[in-house]
Amino acid sequence: MTSFGADVITTHFMPTFKVKGQIYHKVGSLLPFPNGQHKFLQMYFIGDDKDELDARCGISTGIKRCIVSQLQELLHERNYLVRLFKTAIDMMPSDTHKIVIQADRTPAGEHV
Repeated sequence: MTSFGADVITTHFMPTFKVKGQIYHKVGSLLPFPNGQHKFLQMYFIGDDKDELDARCGISTGIKRCIVSQLQELLHERNYLVRLFKTAIDMMPSDTHKIVIQADRTPAGEHV
């Protein structure tokens, strides 16, 4: 990456790099591999709220389903980016696509 002026930022969790002062994160696929489990951002693309809740609660033992359900419902109703993610698959013309989140822009009505 340094051939085009990028600096790799070493983190313990997510591959991150900076190009011309802008920070980028390398994230995985929006959809799991065939027969793979949904994880991280992929959970928003499951489609069915109950299946999404089941996937979230199946990550670890001891998770209180009622709390996760309330948080999921709140995010689905109030968070602009979650609503965008939930509709992104329907808007995409092909399986080859990307979502760009521009940190210097604030969605209308969010983070006031």
